[in-house]
Amino acid sequence: MFLAVKLFEYSGEIRYAGEETFNGFFELYFIITGFHLLHVVFGALVMLLIAWRPSRGNVALITTLWHAIDLVWIVMFPIIYLA
Repeated sequence: MFLAVKLFEYSGEIRYAGEETFNGFFELYFIITGFHLLHVVFGALVMLLIAWRPSRGNVALITTLWHAIDLVWIVMFPIIYLA
C-alpha cells in the first residue's frame, strides 16, 4: 500500500523537483521518502521469502532487521523535522 501511495504522490510532485522556489525541498523529500520506500520494498521481499521457507532462525532474523531499521527511522525523522 505504501508503494502505491508513494508512486501516486510522486506522479503529482515530480514536476516541482527542479524549481528553485522550493530551495531543494523536493530533492530532499524524494531522497528521504525514496530511501524509505526501498527499505519497505526490501523488508516486504524478505518477509515473503521468510513466509515461503519459515524457520525459527529466519523469523528471528527478519524481526531483528525490521526493528533495527525502525530504530534508525525513529532517530532520523525527528532530526530531519527539527533541523
